[in-house]
Amino acid sequence: MGTHEAGNAPSQRQRRELKEISDLVVRDLEGILKAMQSAADQISSGRSAEEIDDGGYQLYLARTDPQDRSSRTEAVLYALNHEEFYSHLEKAAGESGLCLEEETRLEVELPEAEFEENMITGGFEKYKGLAVEHHNQCLEELMVAVCYRLRERGFALACVPDEDVIFYLPVGRG
Repeated sequence: MGTHEAGNAPSQRQRRELKEISDLVVRDLEGILKAMQSAADQISSGRSAEEIDDGGYQLYLARTDPQDRSSRTEAVLYALNHEEFYSHLEKAAGESGLCLEEETRLEVELPEAEFEENMITGGFEKYKGLAVEHHNQCLEELMVAVCYRLRERGFALACVPDEDVIFYLPVGRG
């Protein structure tokens, strides 16, 4: 998968590759997704939280009132460490011949020079605005594609930077 400039839409070939890779990621997460769907179905059919089979995953329940354990369950959640989630992305990309590490670019944003009274040239003493980031457009597009695949199945995904990726599945009422 070739790189492209930020702001340009992915080509048809790139979109097809992203779809294939995101499908592999979702397939790799299938155990989690099935456990969440099963728990949501059990809750919808009237089972209490204590009776739910979590499939061996540590699932969380979001309630209408978090302080009241008898309040209605709104959703099933699962938290996956961001490094583990990234390894799922990397594995699927690798199976498709894409190395995400090769797509990473280092971006450095230098601060504005500071001019004080009686200075002929500026200085960077205070380093205001200095930013060094690893940027990976391909990874961002892959994460968007994975989110889209999950949304097609009724799931939502939220990323807490450098912490967790939260999977969210609303509980339907039958």
